[in-house]
Amino acid sequence: MPKRGPQAGTSTGSRSSPAQADGRADRGSDGRGPIPPDRARSGAVGGTSIERDDQLGRRIRALRTERGLTLTGLAKRVGITRSFLSSVERGVAYPSILVLRSIAASLEVPVFLLFTAPESNGLVVRKEARKVIRPPGSLLSYELISPDVRHKIEMIIVRLKPGVDGSAMAHEGEECALVLHGRVIITVGDVDYELNEGDSIYYDSGLPHKARAVGGEPAEIVSAITPPNF
Repeated sequence: MPKRGPQAGTSTGSRSSPAQADGRADRGSDGRGPIPPDRARSGAVGGTSIERDDQLGRRIRALRTERGLTLTGLAKRVGITRSFLSSVERGVAYPSILVLRSIAASLEVPVFLLFTAPESNGLVVRKEARKVIRPPGSLLSYELISPDVRHKIEMIIVRLKPGVDGSAMAHEGEECALVLHGRVIITVGDVDYELNEGDSIYYDSGLPHKARAVGGEPAEIVSAITPPNF
């Protein structure tokens, strides 16, 4: 597997709030402000996308109240304003992926637990029933291909479009990723690993890590995560 050493500007793995690192805490996914529901209804290909999940805000509110957190308390943990969190809970604004990660981490649940999908038999996940996170205007999406995030392992498909170079994330556990299509660079710690179609990589997910598509073509990665975290 080709490997390149540390590069200038590579993430140092700071565990500061993803919402603060994103620099768009009180904005929608496009960075221009909260996105109204009527502008965020782009269709998803097979699955329930973030734009179509009307239960997202309600689930966040339920988990927050279960933990005895006020709007102000959770907003401070996440690094966003109380008014923006309130808008998310009421379904009139949509958070970015980084803000979603921070909300889930603050509530101590995997990101996908915030979403709903059609019922399954607990063993088989049909393509059209996958849970999908695809924020409006985003160049990447995440699809849950394991039945849920309540067991010991979680499997997701990450779809990347050229130009995406998001912030690194770190969490407890281990990951093994396989490139299904395209060419990607996966950064683990301060080292870049270039992977082609069919290549795989294993790493300690406690190290800051991120992926980006290279070569001008979209890429797809399937990743196994234990314990479930995303």
